Amino acid sequence: MNVFRLCALAGAVAVAALAGPGASSAQSALTPVRVSINPHFITYVPFFIAVDKGYFKDAGIDLQLSKYQTSANSQLPMLARGDLDISVVVPGPALFNQYDQGFDAHVIASIDEAHPGYLDGSILMVRKDLAGVIKKPADMKGRNVDGAFAGSPIALLTMEAITAGGLAISDVKFTTKESAVPDQLAALRNGAVDVQGTTEPTATAIEQQGYATKWLSFHDIMPGYQEAYFGVSSAFAKDHPDAVVKFLRAYLRGVADVNKTKGKLTPDLIATISKWTEIPPETIKAMGLIPYYGQNASVNSDELEKVQKFWVSLGLVKNPVPISKVVDGQYITAATKK
Repeated sequence: MNVFRLCALAGAVAVAALAGPGASSAQSALTPVRVSINPHFITYVPFFIAVDKGYFKDAGIDLQLSKYQTSANSQLPMLARGDLDISVVVPGPALFNQYDQGFDAHVIASIDEAHPGYLDGSILMVRKDLAGVIKKPADMKGRNVDGAFAGSPIALLTMEAITAGGLAISDVKFTTKESAVPDQLAALRNGAVDVQGTTEPTATAIEQQGYATKWLSFHDIMPGYQEAYFGVSSAFAKDHPDAVVKFLRAYLRGVADVNKTKGKLTPDLIATISKWTEIPPETIKAMGLIPYYGQNASVNSDELEKVQKFWVSLGLVKNPVPISKVVDGQYITAATKK
């Protein structure tokens, strides 16, 4: 890190410490931050809360939010080019391959983590009529298995479950074409898919409609896996290191609010999730739990390295990069200082 960025970051921490987490935005001009997120994923609930409670504005951030309905992989090119400042990123092949393409967007914080007793954002579902037949990963042999978005956490979970069963990907009829929820429903209903990867709260909605049952998730296959991160464009980080720290401080206030429930759904959380995901409160309540969010949103570099090696083994990452080049932990370190 150069001297300019070090000084700017130190100054940001000092200002944030003096202002406190609830400081009024009137104390300083708001910094515009272009952020994108898919509001239909349960994983992002601390962000939803931080927006609704005005934590970003309190931190001096003018949040310019755009929403999308596809995989977070679709946002990485815009983040890498600097068309977005901060966005959710997932550890798919594109995160590692961007460096070969001349870009260097960085991971700055984790969002969730697979943890027993909590909800995972991605779920494998077995078609209802096969629930008594497909009971362990090895039972997927010869079956039609779909991982939704190519290069996504859902696809990773699906492929890791296949290999956990002692199978090669070629031992199943593996696809990543059922990315839209209506297509997933149709594939399960008409028997085109035996095992379908999807996300929460969609998985609960599908189960309620009687098409499939929940089966495996990350804490069953990859304990400790971090499904999503916040990434920052290199240009924005260079020009506004203080704003990156402020953004993370605001987000961590949302995390603290969620963690008070210890994984349980409260009426307030149900209302917030339902509003953002546009899924009825009854379905949200039926999930029973929420994902696990670490206290400090730090990135587990060892786990990220394991994911990169998996993509390398499939030939989807040709030139692996040092994880120290992918992760920039200085901002979350600054944001968590008292």
